[in-house]
Amino acid sequence: MITPAMEFAREFVSALVERGVRDVVLCPGSRSGPLAHALAEAGAEDVPLGTPQVNLHVRIDERSAAFLALGLSRGRAVADARRGGPGVPAPVAIVTTSGTAVGNLMPAVMEAHHSGIPLLLLTADRPEELRGVGANQTTNQMGMFDRFTRWSMDVEAPAEGDPHGRAALIAAQAVDAATGRVPAGAVPVTPADIGPVQVNLQFRDPLGPDGGLWQDVRVPSVPQHSPRPPEWPALPDESHGVVIAGDGAGPAARELAEARGWPLLAEPTSRAREGACAVAGYQDLLAADAAEGLVRSVRLVVVVGRPTLTRGVSRLIARTPSLIAVAHGARWTEAPAHADTVLPAMPSSWLVPGAESDPSWLQSWKAAARAAARAAVPWDRRVVARTVLDAVAGSGAALVVGSSLSIRAVDAVAPAWSVGGSPAVIANRGLAGIDGTVATALGVGLGSGGPVVALMGDVTFLHDVGGLLVGPHERRPDARIVVVNDGGGRIFGTLEHASAPEANVERVFTTPHGADLGALCAGYGVGHVRVSGEAALRDALAAPLRGLQVVEAVL
Repeated sequence: MITPAMEFAREFVSALVERGVRDVVLCPGSRSGPLAHALAEAGAEDVPLGTPQVNLHVRIDERSAAFLALGLSRGRAVADARRGGPGVPAPVAIVTTSGTAVGNLMPAVMEAHHSGIPLLLLTADRPEELRGVGANQTTNQMGMFDRFTRWSMDVEAPAEGDPHGRAALIAAQAVDAATGRVPAGAVPVTPADIGPVQVNLQFRDPLGPDGGLWQDVRVPSVPQHSPRPPEWPALPDESHGVVIAGDGAGPAARELAEARGWPLLAEPTSRAREGACAVAGYQDLLAADAAEGLVRSVRLVVVVGRPTLTRGVSRLIARTPSLIAVAHGARWTEAPAHADTVLPAMPSSWLVPGAESDPSWLQSWKAAARAAARAAVPWDRRVVARTVLDAVAGSGAALVVGSSLSIRAVDAVAPAWSVGGSPAVIANRGLAGIDGTVATALGVGLGSGGPVVALMGDVTFLHDVGGLLVGPHERRPDARIVVVNDGGGRIFGTLEHASAPEANVERVFTTPHGADLGALCAGYGVGHVRVSGEAALRDALAAPLRGLQVVEAVL
């Protein structure tokens, strides 16, 4: 007998696929059973005739699973960019049961909000009659993510006689809201409005499978809408300008710098650290006394994307006489308060060569960066980062970097790549947390369809070691995780907290862990190699990459 819950679930899943959702992450639970049964059929290796096909990824822990979904979205963007597309993150759904399972999504939802990742939070819930009466595993799930979602809907439990197309319409609205498309009758938005949405799905018993056929599912056509094109201002004529490319800036930042002959200070995750204008080693340059004269000479700074890595860049932004912010993160209006102009995207007219450039201006920045380069140390975090970058270069692997000292080490040593020659470098820089980095890396590998190398510190690794748990029925990407083990959170040694008594710093900031990473990996059935020098690390990274492996680089 066909049940309302299963009929709704089949139509909902069909509509998600119709709207472009290819990946769904599922965490086991009873209340979400109708979706789980539908997805088990749609995610099977040999789907029955007429069944929509999805890539189903099952994980036990909702917190890590949400970051896997985030990584899948980013991985899809990597694959799209490799095909010559714009590299926009793809919508990915995550399904949970009710109760605390929903709350565990919060860290990834916050990151997705600030990074502009289109996550579809499909949270199962009790029906209305079981709310507020002490029913087990029931809480107020609506409104939980309101500060971080682009759209949310509390969906009444399916019932006999529901109109055909209700589930499809809700699914279409959710995907449109997550991907920045404009639902009918809504206020136009920009592509920067990409982000998470929540669909809170009430289900009433029975929750089990009903043997219904997918051929009976008819998904009605729902119109799609696009944002209206805005009008763009002109870029001021200025010879002493600087382009700062932060996380997610894209190739337009490089094109702007080349059009004007300005130095380009590009973070590794900007997708812009390429070409003749990119200044490698700008991190050390801005920390040197010699940079003072250059900084005083800057008349205009154009910030593209969201720079978050170095205080030197923050000081340059704060001191510039004129500041323009373009596509400044997912919430592009959250630009520095003193910005003269704030735009959601790069105007194409700005990429046409404009005023006469001053070649000596760019060369002075490059020369100063070479002079400020820090002397090499035989075996430190920068050596690890450079060795990893060497291994990734030309390999086709994406590089996922932890948001602490690891990304700063990569920023310090990464070269200015030739145009089109940079690897895909990804980090969770929306809130710059260390949450979920292992799961994100595995998601990038699964989403991109290629190998992935991750670089992170030991605390970052331990924070998400559960991300290594991949069940025997699930696909595993070819992923190598390089863990810099220096016995705790060493980033605090670079901050003002380091001036406190050493014992206090060690206990409440550095927090040494004493964990045996090899034993942890063995427990998860993941290969582990321990190295303590550059040559050994190079050998480990040169080995063929098959399945999951952790390389522990001990400093």
